[in-house]
Amino acid sequence: MAGTGLAGGAWPELMPGRCPVLVVPAAAGRPVVPGEGWARDAGVLEEEPAPGWSVVAARPGLTVCRPDGGVWFDGEVGAGREWWRAVRAYGVLLVVTGPFTGVFDFRSVAAAGQLALLAVRARSTAGD
Repeated sequence: MAGTGLAGGAWPELMPGRCPVLVVPAAAGRPVVPGEGWARDAGVLEEEPAPGWSVVAARPGLTVCRPDGGVWFDGEVGAGREWWRAVRAYGVLLVVTGPFTGVFDFRSVAAAGQLALLAVRARSTAGD
C-alpha cells in the first residue's frame, strides 16, 4: 500500500494526454529548490524538461536525480503496465510534490496552489 499514496508513499497518475505523473508527498530529503525547473502549474509541460534532472524507470522502481547527481526520489511505484508504457512512450515524467502527506490531503493543497511541478526527461528500462 505504500506505493498508492495511502501510507505517505508516492503514487502514479496518467494525465488525459497520457503524460505519466509521479505524485510525491513532501519530505525533508526531497527539497524543492527555486531555479531548478520547478513550476506552479502544468504549463511546465509546454517547455523543455528541466535541465540536469533525470529519471530512470525500471519496473517496479523509479529513480529521480537532481542536477547535481543526488537522488531526489528512489523507490517502488505501484503502477500498472499502462503507466510504465506511458513513461517509455512519452519520454517525460511530470513530478508533482507539495506539503501533503497522501491522497487524502492532496486536493486541499492543490486547491490552495501549493503544488510544485517538474517535467523531467525519463528513460525506461522496463520491458513492458
